Order: sequence, then structure tokens, then C-alpha cells
Amino acid sequence: MPVDFLPSPSTVIEVRTPARLHLGMLSFGVPGTRSYGGVGVMVDRPGVQLRLRLANRLEGRGPQAERAVKFARACIETWGMGQVGCSLEVLAAPPSHAGLGSGTQLGLAVAAGIRHLFSEPPGDAGDEAAGPESLDATEHDWLFDIRDVMDLARVVGRGRRSCVGVYGFSRGGLIVEAGRIVDETSGTEEEQKRSFSPMIARARLPAAWRCVVIVGRESAGLSGDAEREAFKRIPPVPAEVTAELSRIALVELLPAAVEGRFGEFAAAVRRYGTVAGQPFAAESARLPHAAATAHLLELLAEVGAPGSAQSSWGPAVMACVPSLEAAGNLVEILDRLGLAKHHDIIIARFDSQGAVLRQLE
Repeated sequence: MPVDFLPSPSTVIEVRTPARLHLGMLSFGVPGTRSYGGVGVMVDRPGVQLRLRLANRLEGRGPQAERAVKFARACIETWGMGQVGCSLEVLAAPPSHAGLGSGTQLGLAVAAGIRHLFSEPPGDAGDEAAGPESLDATEHDWLFDIRDVMDLARVVGRGRRSCVGVYGFSRGGLIVEAGRIVDETSGTEEEQKRSFSPMIARARLPAAWRCVVIVGRESAGLSGDAEREAFKRIPPVPAEVTAELSRIALVELLPAAVEGRFGEFAAAVRRYGTVAGQPFAAESARLPHAAATAHLLELLAEVGAPGSAQSSWGPAVMACVPSLEAAGNLVEILDRLGLAKHHDIIIARFDSQGAVLRQLE
């Protein structure tokens, strides 16, 4: 990437992202069949807030600062930027490996910020800005189109399995992706050519709906080598399970979201999460928070929040509710039951904007 524009030393780039909740994969492990497709949704909290500015060297501070610097190095090396200095300040970030997609959102935020800080800022919000669902950038705010985000994802190595967080970085929403045919080859050249799981549907959820996000403290899902080994042990997802998940996603979940039918939507969320978790049950049972999560999902159904599901490997759990008032009531109930002692409980909006980059002076 040519470095043909240097900002004023006082310029600060801020990137804010939503968080990603993943309801589960459609298929996995069947030769010749797409893998890693699935359903997920973006929520406005807890997201990443990152600030970047010129510095004498590459440095980072704040939660997940070391990870942010690693992403920045990948950008600088891939784009051939030479010896540039940048200060990365992570003001906020979801906990790692909790089912909130923090790695993808942080990586994309770093890549977007680095590129913007050291190159001529774009004049518009990208190809999607011409569409009916566009959210135009202001003079100092930028949004991201899909192709743009895919380029950033390749640089920081995201979207190798699920791409919900990649698509959600661009314009948020409830997302259904088809998965991709897995190519076992690897290497830098292959990474540059790697295909992404195509997004086959995106829906914006009604503005009144809320999501109560419940995350157990001091607990984490699978990641890295442990996750790779787990996938080696997981048997292929049976065709009938994939068929049922596809039916729920396309015939129940998406139509209910588009038409604003909350009861149907909540029931579909619970059904999809339950069925999607079956092929991964043996590996999930190894996690220390497995029993507590199962109990929490039962409890949520009992107290009037049936539209609940675990996100990815957990420990994050999402509870869909029809209004802010209902969200507040649910939080009060969970607090009375003592869950706040060991969980972070957050009322979030369903995001329909995606990440926003802002240039500050």
C-alpha cells in the first residue's frame, strides 16, 4: 500500500465496532459440502473502541494492547509501509474468547485505523452507500462496505471460519452466511486468495428490541490450538441437522426478524441454538462453564426470556427481549437471583450500523 498521505501529528483516528453473537454453524466436516456457515447477530455493546495517532514507534496500551500491536505489525508488513510509528490506545474491548467476536472486531478496527491514518481518506462510505440500506458517512465519519472489509480481514487473518463478524463490521444486522468449501492448502499466497463464506441474507432487527448479554467472569471458550484440536475430534454434522438449521434460519428466523414478530423470532433463536449445539455437545461439555450455561438457559426460559442461546463456545449468552422495559425487568430479576455476582450483564441494542471510523483533531 503506497503511503502517499501523512496526517497532521495532532490527527487522531477513532474506530468503534459492535460485538458479535454467534448462534451456531450450519455444517461442518462433510467433504464437498460448505463448512462454517451459520447465523449470527451484531449488538452495539460491548464493542471495541480504538484510537490511533502518529508516534515515534509502534506501541499500544489498554485492554488487549498486545494483540492490537500484533495486528498493526501484520498491516505494516503486508502493505510494505516500512518504519512507521503509531500509538494504539484500546479504550474498550470485549473479553477475549468469550463468544463476543472481540478478535475479529479488534483486528479489523486496527487495520481500518492504520490504513486511514497513513493513506488519503476515502471520499465516501463505499459501494454499499448507493443502496437502499445505506448509512452515509458524514464529513468526518466513515462506514465500511463488504469488499473493503474483506480486504482488511485478509491482512489481519480473520474470517478463516465464520465470517459473521466480518460482515457485521460492515453495517451490522442479523446475518446468515452459507459457509465455504474448505481448501486444506495454506501459506501466504493462499491466504491472499482465500475465499470467504458468502453472506446470503442480512436483516435489520426492530429498533425497539433489545438483547441482554450475560457473560460469566473468569471463564473462556475454545481458541487457538485447543479449538483446532476440538474441530479435529468433532464428527461431521449430519445432513438432516444442516437441513433443519437451514429451515429454521430461512423459514422462521429471518421472516420473523423482517416482519418484526418478536415471539416467533425468540422461539426460532432458541430452536436454532439448541439444534446447532448438538454436534458440538461433546466438546462443549469439556468446558468449565458448560453446566452453568445450560442452567442459565433454563433459568432464562423460566423467567420469561425464551429467546436465549449461547454464543459460539460461550460463556456469553444472549437473551432477546421485545423492549427496553423488558430488558430492565430481566436484569432486575437476574440481579435478585444473584447472577450479577459472577456475571457481567449488559443491555444492548441490535446493531444495524456496523463499525464507524471517525477522524478527530
